[in-house]
Amino acid sequence: MYSGFSIDRSPNPLKGIFQIIGEEPEWITYDRWGTVLPEGRFAAKIGPEEFGDVLKKYGGDGAEEEFAALMKRMEPLSNAAQALTSLAIREDVGALLTLGRYP
Repeated sequence: MYSGFSIDRSPNPLKGIFQIIGEEPEWITYDRWGTVLPEGRFAAKIGPEEFGDVLKKYGGDGAEEEFAALMKRMEPLSNAAQALTSLAIREDVGALLTLGRYP
């Protein structure tokens, strides 16, 4: 799955390569994931808001609360992953220069 290409500050490393070489392909965006569960196949809208409906239908008792707790717990990791591009990560002293651009 390739995602994150259509936004400017993307965590996707391939998007960074396209930006470096000055290419901006025409991206096809979508708003649903094809989802397959034992209960059947369906198109789930992307994003945590509408995923609550999926959890209500297929997740069982407490699924929404468990998912909300997981999202809250993952927020710092998500913020860190979004803040730093993989193109800045190096294994030499130059990392001080490239990583220094990011909060």
